[in-house]
Amino acid sequence: MIGKSRQRKKNRRLTLVLLIALASIYPCLSAPAAGNIMVYDFIPDLLSFLQIAPEKKASRAKLFEQLMIRPHPEIYNRPQIFKTDIGTLEQYLAELNGYLPAIKHIHRDFEEQGASIQAKFLKAFPDFDSSRAKVYLMLSLFRFDGKIPHDNPRMLLLGLDGMAKFHGAHARLPVILSHELFHIYHFQVNPLPRDADQIELYRLIWQEGLATYLSQVLNPDASLADVLLDPRLAEEGPRFVPMFARNLLGQLESTDDDTTARYLSYRRGGQFPARMGYLIGYEIARRMAATSQITELARLRGRALLRLVRREMQFLATAGVQN
Repeated sequence: MIGKSRQRKKNRRLTLVLLIALASIYPCLSAPAAGNIMVYDFIPDLLSFLQIAPEKKASRAKLFEQLMIRPHPEIYNRPQIFKTDIGTLEQYLAELNGYLPAIKHIHRDFEEQGASIQAKFLKAFPDFDSSRAKVYLMLSLFRFDGKIPHDNPRMLLLGLDGMAKFHGAHARLPVILSHELFHIYHFQVNPLPRDADQIELYRLIWQEGLATYLSQVLNPDASLADVLLDPRLAEEGPRFVPMFARNLLGQLESTDDDTTARYLSYRRGGQFPARMGYLIGYEIARRMAATSQITELARLRGRALLRLVRREMQFLATAGVQN
């Protein structure tokens, strides 16, 4: 029995060494999906980590940092987004266990549906240069569900842990993926300014509204709650649109983080639904799409876009949401 136990420990150490070596040599595995969109899948590495992870919290966090964080500086070397110190990773891993079944479910959904979702998107936007896009199935450390870094608008980070936590195991993957792929397309045909911190609020609201509207166009069975990813915003938000639109009229050119967060960031339990900017942007995009192609709308920028958003905001401030 002692001999077998020692052998198992030896095999475990050999496995650990091999995994660390592979993580250093092959930071991620990629495979071409539909239309040559590259998909980098970190979830198999997570499952391998779980098989050998020690029970002691500090040791577990250190191994996670070695296998999941350190090999991917292109993702996690963003201190403004991620905290990857051992103490923070200990807390994260303690919470992660409860979401593992949902993460695995979402991962299976992507394996089954990802290619068809992408193919549908590429058919709708044949001018999309899919060879320049990269999709990462990764862990966001519960920071987000989907995100495109401003410093690299070719990268789509799909945080499967965030999707599991914020939307559950049955997250509407076609809606989320369509929304985020449109952002990549939008940034291709209408590049971001060099200083992403200086993007004005009207453009951010337009970007999110247009992506939200497009996700409904490509998923016509999706409800407003589905595409907004927020039942409360869909149910209660419309009656607050005139008030928020009036407030926004004086703030459209703001680049202040607090102002942006007031309209576009998620928060729980407030007096008003969070992310009213998404709903207002969606309503503006929906109205504009009645007379213009989405591909044309995606190319609007600068003062022309500001005039359009201000005009539509004035309409919503007085008329509200029109069914």
